[in-house]
Amino acid sequence: MPSLPKISVLSVALLLVAAVEFPCTCAFSTLAPPATVSGGIFAAPLAGFKRSSVKKQLIKAANDKNEELIISLVDELSTLNPNEFATFGLGGYGGGSADKAPLNGEWKLLFTNAKDAEAPARTEKKSGGKEEVAEGVKITTGQRIDAAAGECINYIYAEGEKRPFDQLEITIKMTALTPSRVRLDFQRGRALNENAPLPFLKDFRFSFPPAYVGDALAALRGKDPKVEPPAYFDVLYIDNEVRCHRTGEGKIFVQMRK
Repeated sequence: MPSLPKISVLSVALLLVAAVEFPCTCAFSTLAPPATVSGGIFAAPLAGFKRSSVKKQLIKAANDKNEELIISLVDELSTLNPNEFATFGLGGYGGGSADKAPLNGEWKLLFTNAKDAEAPARTEKKSGGKEEVAEGVKITTGQRIDAAAGECINYIYAEGEKRPFDQLEITIKMTALTPSRVRLDFQRGRALNENAPLPFLKDFRFSFPPAYVGDALAALRGKDPKVEPPAYFDVLYIDNEVRCHRTGEGKIFVQMRK
């Protein structure tokens, strides 16, 4: 058999070196512009494997309500975020359409250390004065994001004989400030309670103060509302399945796409 020409061996060697030394562009998600990954041909598969492993651990920790472990895993997962433009398409931000917006859709809350997230559903006092959800009451908490409209509805559904209400919804305007930061302006709310003692409380609607009130208060505290508005969150991690974000108050939310 004739030997391989030296020029061919050299060409193959050069190609292999180029593949390892030069970065490759890999689209981890179809929801937003692709990210650039450096480190050679094995970087993307290894990152994907580690990402999948950490996500599984995070979901289990969230189900177990292991806060210390959750915080640690969220920090680790944030370094593996496949999408650096989480706000793409939110209200047209970045020139993107809503169907390409990573945040668009419905999300179920897996964990948060923000104690007020489900506070309205906690009506029973336990030992030490701690308020908990009444025994036999099932709570479902989530969020529906309409990227085209640039708004979301946070909801709490309650089931069970001792439930304090049937449904609570808060409509919030979402404004993208950066590729990872979203401003939140609370607009209106609605509480449904078939067991309410008074007729007008069965379907009770209310409104929040206009955004400029919160901006004025922020300015009085020496903050620029265009950078640090009264309410906002920073997306730490997002893919087609899981999302993690940190609020301006430092609270962590872990959500799963429904």
